[in-house]
Amino acid sequence: MIAEKMNSRQRAVRDEQKLERRQAILETAWKMFLHASYEDVTIAAVAEASDIAKGTVYLYFKTKEELFLSIQEQQLAAWFDEVDACLEATSGKCTVPQVVSIICNTLIHRPGLTRLLAILHITLEHNVDYDTALRFKHMLLRHLLQTGTLLEQCLPFLTQGEGVQLLLRSHALVIGLQHLSDPAPIIKDVLQEPDLQIFEIDFAREFSDSLETMLYGLECRSK
Repeated sequence: MIAEKMNSRQRAVRDEQKLERRQAILETAWKMFLHASYEDVTIAAVAEASDIAKGTVYLYFKTKEELFLSIQEQQLAAWFDEVDACLEATSGKCTVPQVVSIICNTLIHRPGLTRLLAILHITLEHNVDYDTALRFKHMLLRHLLQTGTLLEQCLPFLTQGEGVQLLLRSHALVIGLQHLSDPAPIIKDVLQEPDLQIFEIDFAREFSDSLETMLYGLECRSK
């Protein structure tokens, strides 16, 4: 009996250590991504920065895409939690500008998240196994339903299900505007030409204006 209890405690310690190591790898990769492109953050570089062997990283994440999809999962969860807290603080009474401000400000202060969202479907959701993809989508669904319901409570002109649709359309806006506002270095140089400055996109302004237009359109429809 004593031996069984000791083995149980040892397993618990080992499991806790594994979780700590996994989280440390995620945090290291995230910090590197904030100062470099996705392409430049390699598994080898993450391992070196974490002071572990490259093979050790693969014990926790089978691929680079799985590593960054796990980062995306944590960052999205944190963003949804922040939005939920802001919406709940309004006691269910919001104007369109208030909702736009909540969504935009929380996103704008998370530039790493918007960069990840821009490559989610074309990169991060590739080269991962079924269980990893399924876990991510279930996490996303839970948050969409919860935050979508709060949006419908705050904006009565939204019908059931439109809160989720609003979030999905906002996601599409983030993807498009992130790509447009962060062009390749050579294009950034080209856009310095006086007649081409119309192509310079300010993410924060365009996202805010687009979201506001979308919401006012939904509100007008309900009148």
